[in-house]
Amino acid sequence: MKSLLRNLLFSLSLSVAIISVSSSIQAREWTSTDGKKMKAIFLGIENEKLKFRLANGQEALVPADRFIKADQEAAKRLALIGDDSFTMASARQIDGLLAKQLKANGYSSFNEPLPDDLFVRRVYLDITGRIPTRKEFLAFAESAREDKRQALIDELLLSPGYASHMFNYFADMYRLHASDFNNGIRMDPYMQWWRDQLKANRPYDEIIVDMLIAEGNVGQNPAAGFILRDTGMEFDAFSNFGQVMLGIDISCAQCHDHPFEEWTQGDFYQMAAFFGNTQRSIRRYGGGMMSGAVTSMPNAPDNWQRQFQNWAYEEKGIAPPPDNTSNRFRFFVSALGWNVTDNETLETVLPHDFIGSGGKPNEVANPRTLVGAAAKKGGMTRRQSVAQWLTAPENPRFALVIANRMWDRAFGRALVGPVNDFSDDMVSRASQAEALKFVTREMQRVDYDLREFMRILYNTRAYQSLATNEEPDWADAYYFQGPILRRMRAEQAWDSMMVLANGNEIDNKTGADGSMYQKILNIDFNTASNEEVWEHYEAWISNYGGRGASAMVSKETGDWTPTYVNDNQLRASELQQPAPAASMLDTFGQSDRQITDDHNYDGSVPQVFALMNGSITRQLTGSSSKVVYDLEDLDGPDDKVRGVFFTLLNRFPSDEELKLGMSMIEDYGDNGISDLAWALMNSPEFLYIQ
Repeated sequence: MKSLLRNLLFSLSLSVAIISVSSSIQAREWTSTDGKKMKAIFLGIENEKLKFRLANGQEALVPADRFIKADQEAAKRLALIGDDSFTMASARQIDGLLAKQLKANGYSSFNEPLPDDLFVRRVYLDITGRIPTRKEFLAFAESAREDKRQALIDELLLSPGYASHMFNYFADMYRLHASDFNNGIRMDPYMQWWRDQLKANRPYDEIIVDMLIAEGNVGQNPAAGFILRDTGMEFDAFSNFGQVMLGIDISCAQCHDHPFEEWTQGDFYQMAAFFGNTQRSIRRYGGGMMSGAVTSMPNAPDNWQRQFQNWAYEEKGIAPPPDNTSNRFRFFVSALGWNVTDNETLETVLPHDFIGSGGKPNEVANPRTLVGAAAKKGGMTRRQSVAQWLTAPENPRFALVIANRMWDRAFGRALVGPVNDFSDDMVSRASQAEALKFVTREMQRVDYDLREFMRILYNTRAYQSLATNEEPDWADAYYFQGPILRRMRAEQAWDSMMVLANGNEIDNKTGADGSMYQKILNIDFNTASNEEVWEHYEAWISNYGGRGASAMVSKETGDWTPTYVNDNQLRASELQQPAPAASMLDTFGQSDRQITDDHNYDGSVPQVFALMNGSITRQLTGSSSKVVYDLEDLDGPDDKVRGVFFTLLNRFPSDEELKLGMSMIEDYGDNGISDLAWALMNSPEFLYIQ
């Protein structure tokens, strides 16, 4: 919850940014059924009346049926996502800043404007992570509305596909991994927590604060998964924190002063000390770089663990160690004990072989921030202190990092990079430094609303330009005359094939949600009886490991009887996280979630085989192909050829392509359609976002 003081500081810090945007605001023009015009900020719908703020600051309610149909439709859309006057003003401001630098560096303007067919395909892929269906493509192509691009962007940002595709990005960024942990411990509730935050469009800073200050296990508080992700590798966890939240890779300073940047070895341990008394498990600490002792279950009464184990040995016949029959019982207790708490007996200690600046061997490291103002303690825990410092309005680095990352998502290249490691000097020398400053302020102005921020970027002329075909080296400046030509991410390729196979219903299909595993671990150690805890253990035994990943709490019975998800025809965000090795997602470069931002776009022979003869390709282009079936209601070979192009490439065929496709259908019938679909799916155009 944001404090009143923080809100005051936030408002003061944004006053300059708001003034700069307000100067270019042009309120939307609304037209009545008798042709009269009105410029006003749209505020919402109340009792079938549209509410506006007029130029003089007054508010007005006007019956909806007084406006033309297009404006009534716009009002329904804006009621869900918000007025777009600031959105469009910000987009124009970005374009102006970019254009200024383009001209200063020898460019006449942006790349050519994006035609409608390339636009609709790009925004579907960039916003929802999949290509549009033939029906969706034609609905846009045949629309005569002047604001159809703005309307489509808003529609897609409000769709389930937006959150699904955004999840894929953060899963890579935060290394979301459900099962790569000791003793069968899983993180499925943490995966679902991320999905839920993105579906609810929670402000990004609130998501981060929740993760940083979380207590408990993933059953009690799924947000604790962030801290638990690297249990036993606490300094790796801190290094990841620096990369994803501060855009600083300080990992090499763990062993020595950074050879190229200003960071010292002491800086590393002093910043890591904000997490130094964070206990992540029931394992014992002692010596090394994490000193102190753990004597009991985190967030539980003293001796809870020993008391429950002894009761199970005596009352339930669990054989004490080293008997192997007790392994799963011990794993269950261990899973309960992956449980975040603040333990003042723990400290971060400089290593015995410390050789850098800023400390001495075996010295206790005191918390100190890497950049900006010092973090304030003020009765808070260390984690609460660093969370407040990180997201405070006076710390623009946090806003800059996520704004830069979201820009990278839209344009295929960040304003400053790489996104997980850049210095203040690199920021000042960025090719579009003024645009970078502006979008940093905009991220703060929209209060870390990622959907609204992306809405701004997608409405820029820069984004709606033809892609630049050659990706410049990081050593070369790029001035953003348009996005970079990109291959689909693995998840985009998979989701596009899923929509070809199943239609847009795929957007609303969900997979396992971790609810059974969350219920198993969600125990109040202060009030639960031994018998109640044992009931959770029995559910653990019945749903151990991978079986637990697909088990969900039954909504019908409300008891321990689970339902199981075995459907693999789901969007990538709803499948196992990450996908198994050698799966299509893995083949096309999905990260294994061991390293931040480790997705890759490299081509490979297995990718060629997967597209030419993989199971999904056979399903889509075989004798019972849905692509073929959906064309049966079209008349004539020419319409069917156009239909295949609309379905797979979302564009009209050229005259030459049309003739060739018609010849294939005339010679081979439905098999000709299948062959044409196969050829288009295996073309570079299918996999690239132009």
